[in-house]
Amino acid sequence: MAVRVENLVKRYGNGVVAVNDVSFTIKEGEIFGLLGPNGAGKTTIIKVLTTLLSPTKGNVEVLGYGRTRDDTKIRNHIGYVPQDVSSDPALTGYENVLISAKLYGKSRNEAKKIAGDILSMLELTHAGNRLVKTYSGGMIRKLEIGQAMVHKPSLLLLDEPTVGLDPKARRQVWAQIRELKKETGMTIVVTTHYMEEADSLCDRVAIMSIGKIAVTDSPRSLKKSVGKGAVIMKVTGTPPEITGMVKEGDSIVIPSAEPEIELPGYIRMIEQAGCKVNSARIREVTLDDAFMKYAGASIDESAQWQSTRKVRRVARRLE
Repeated sequence: MAVRVENLVKRYGNGVVAVNDVSFTIKEGEIFGLLGPNGAGKTTIIKVLTTLLSPTKGNVEVLGYGRTRDDTKIRNHIGYVPQDVSSDPALTGYENVLISAKLYGKSRNEAKKIAGDILSMLELTHAGNRLVKTYSGGMIRKLEIGQAMVHKPSLLLLDEPTVGLDPKARRQVWAQIRELKKETGMTIVVTTHYMEEADSLCDRVAIMSIGKIAVTDSPRSLKKSVGKGAVIMKVTGTPPEITGMVKEGDSIVIPSAEPEIELPGYIRMIEQAGCKVNSARIREVTLDDAFMKYAGASIDESAQWQSTRKVRRVARRLE
């Protein structure tokens, strides 16, 4: 296992329990997602894994090394990209990567080669000599991932890697993360509150809420556990009897495990029965449905609840 966490508790000095008895494992070579709203405890877990925070209780192993016994060894084998921008906007992209390589003890010539190779891998060579302050958000995020790669880590931890990016830039970063996994085989941990990001990017996802993990599984399995999707059609005429079919208003709804695949077959069946299909669409189960099942609320509702909880804690301290 790349990561093993058993009964992790992290309590801050003000009494706030950010992570409450959390256990999970991360397999070597997978992209693992911590999915939950702001305040769920995702960043705290990442900081424990990166040795930036010490656990209050529990056992944590990273790449076979124990926290806090082997923290120096852990740091030498991981890469970390925090939520906040960490590159220097007053330097060029090339200079940012070069400095990162030197900080990991690379010689001047080694650092130059590493910087050139990483910019090429990230398709940023054309912008290497431009100041980072002229970069787009997506380019900055790719550069920061590159800075975390200078020592060829076995484990890369990305805290909200696409927060604040537009949809196009977000997809570009996803593509880059997938390519990194394909080329290097490294283990990647991603925290996110974007359902589509977790669904598209991660091999397995841990759904988090209020400092706890509700469930861990692949996005596909989590969605299947919620139930079936449906094929929804408006038809003229009396359709044939189909198992599970019900009427909703002026539409017929047919439960389907794979509605996108089964839609053409249902259209043919209904048309062969002498009916006309006026419109057809599918309703797929989403990761948000799974989040609601296991966390008890949508991710937006959880975020709102946790924000209210935080305000109340602050108010109590001020009383």
